[in-house]
Amino acid sequence: MARRQTLEVIRDGLSRIGKSQADIARELNVDQSTVQGVMCGRLKGARGDAHKVAVALGLKRGVIVDDATSIADAIKAAIAA
Repeated sequence: MARRQTLEVIRDGLSRIGKSQADIARELNVDQSTVQGVMCGRLKGARGDAHKVAVALGLKRGVIVDDATSIADAIKAAIAA
C-alpha cells in the first residue's frame, strides 16, 4: 500500500474512533506539530519523536524505546523484535 493510501486509512481510522492528532500527541508525549508533520508526509519518521509517531501509527516497522533506555539496550531490543 502506498504511503498516501496508508495515511488516508489512518485518518479514516482516527475519525472512526473519534481521536485526533492532538490525542496521538498526548498519548505519545510528543508535540502535535510532529504528529502533523508525519501525517502530512513532511516528516518521514527517521529518528526521534517522528520515528515514535511513524511506528505507533504503523507507517514503518520499528521499535519504540523509552528515552531513558541506553543505545546499546535499544539496539538489542530492535534486533530481538
